[in-house]
Amino acid sequence: MLVRLTLATAIALMLYGTAASAVPARVTPNDTSGEGPASSLSVMSYNVEGLPEPARFGRTGPLSDIGKRLADLRSVRRAPNVVLLQEAFASSAKRIGVEGGYRYVAKGPSARSVNVAPPPFGARAFVAGASHLKGEADGKWVGSGLRILSDYPIVGVQQLAFPQWACAGYDCLANKGALIAWIAVPGSPRPVAFIDTHLNSRAASGVSKARADDAYAYQIAALRKFINRNVPSDAAAFLGGDFNSGKAATRWADLRGGLLSGGRNSLLVAEAERTAIPQNVRSDTQAILGRAKDWLYYRGNSLSHITLTGFDVPFGEDLRAMFSDHMGYEAHYKLRADVS
Repeated sequence: MLVRLTLATAIALMLYGTAASAVPARVTPNDTSGEGPASSLSVMSYNVEGLPEPARFGRTGPLSDIGKRLADLRSVRRAPNVVLLQEAFASSAKRIGVEGGYRYVAKGPSARSVNVAPPPFGARAFVAGASHLKGEADGKWVGSGLRILSDYPIVGVQQLAFPQWACAGYDCLANKGALIAWIAVPGSPRPVAFIDTHLNSRAASGVSKARADDAYAYQIAALRKFINRNVPSDAAAFLGGDFNSGKAATRWADLRGGLLSGGRNSLLVAEAERTAIPQNVRSDTQAILGRAKDWLYYRGNSLSHITLTGFDVPFGEDLRAMFSDHMGYEAHYKLRADVS
């Protein structure tokens, strides 16, 4: 296990690190000369396994527990300020924001928001290979499952549904894509972009890995274009979600070059600074690294400097809060506005 985790970390450092500056040996505070007071911010990404029945039975209780735990964390002032949810399909999953006490919620594409963009010439063979038995070319039965919860005002929302043909297997039944919420974060002179996404699964898709990987590449291309078009390169931003990258070399190759220019991987930065990760969640942290699917990036700009200050796994095995087949982790940051 230790060998596999070390290998996964090395791969992530090489490939995800290409989207960011090199991960430092230690996390050090920014030079504060000419800067205003710092504000704290906590952000969580969590695939809540909120599939509706009959796709998944017995999820109502655990999904309600997620909302209750967020409410409990809020009661002791430890709830994350912004939460990026994936697989919030079922009605009980959609209630997590209300149950957790969040005032603002942004929703991803619904099942009706179908992207009818035609496939490129080079995708003709891929489209022709669709299998109705595997849920392909049968329309969208559910929406994207994406939700962004916020303590702070959401001042703008942009959605992306992946082209309806750019999916593989049972994933095609969901209208997967991406969601951007522009949030008025205290301490930032401009709204901050929070991007949530969920990409095509591999083995769970029910089709060949090669076909699933082809769909993944088409989705990555659409996601990169969506981010570049809607999030200026000088905007402070966060990008999180279930990337379903795993250890597949072809998927790492698709991700090479990054999706968020200048972004840094919160998990890897926290791992580089071991004191940022509490002892009681370190085994969960290693498990998340080992799966290599759930990522959270951040970047500041010339007006808002963002520094990672801590890391936690409020939804994991270590704290006996494993309410999903994924773990929900959060990173803590300091935002400092440049007032010079």
